[in-house]
Amino acid sequence: MVFPRLKKVIFVHGCFWHRHPGCSKASSPKTRAAFWQSKFDANVERDARSIRELRRAGWDVEVVWECETKDVDALESKLRRFLGQ
Repeated sequence: MVFPRLKKVIFVHGCFWHRHPGCSKASSPKTRAAFWQSKFDANVERDARSIRELRRAGWDVEVVWECETKDVDALESKLRRFLGQ
């Protein structure tokens, strides 16, 4: 989600695809391990690069993880803090 007037961006990352550290949903498939590791590494690097570039351009960036969407009250609080509401 992009909020141009606030110069704020919110990414919603799936825990599996974006490798949420410590999350059980970020488990790795047992088959084709090298393929998956390469795919995951590329995803994580792309995410880090995107966030870094946005911050250098003066944007505030927040990442919401898939598993965080289960607790609606905590998510609302996190988003309100980030958006300054």
